[in-house]
Amino acid sequence: MKIDAIIDGKTLSLDINSNKPLSLILMEDLANDSIKSHCQGNGCGLCVVLMDGKAVLSCMVPAFQIRGKSIITFESFSKSRNYRDIEKAYEACKVRPCPICYKAKTMLLETLISQGITDKGEIQREISSIRCSCMEAESCYRVVLSAIEIRRRRRARKS
Repeated sequence: MKIDAIIDGKTLSLDINSNKPLSLILMEDLANDSIKSHCQGNGCGLCVVLMDGKAVLSCMVPAFQIRGKSIITFESFSKSRNYRDIEKAYEACKVRPCPICYKAKTMLLETLISQGITDKGEIQREISSIRCSCMEAESCYRVVLSAIEIRRRRRARKS
């Protein structure tokens, strides 16, 4: 089946099985290094990508659902200003996810930050989708608030 999608800013026409998970498409068909392994849909949370700006577990997204969507992987996101805002927030809060979940947590935090979500309970619920306890929910909450403020100041300087 032919599926058109925008992945990391490139318009692609993929000839793939419509049920193939996005994580396998990224790993096998596109040789994207953002995702190191496929969890068989067990939802470990380590394969987070942004689909139309929202964090999703790529192992749970079949190919037919990416038709016409914009997918951003960590590889691409890590070159953006928004990524640098999160990096500054990690530094300001003196916390950092472990190397295993760093990419996934950073992508998930981007969704929370870009949507302006500051509710502790909602942040805790979202972060719990990543099965790594290297950062407490309180730390994630502080990072989100810090990054929102960093981004607000950066945008204020621009205008």
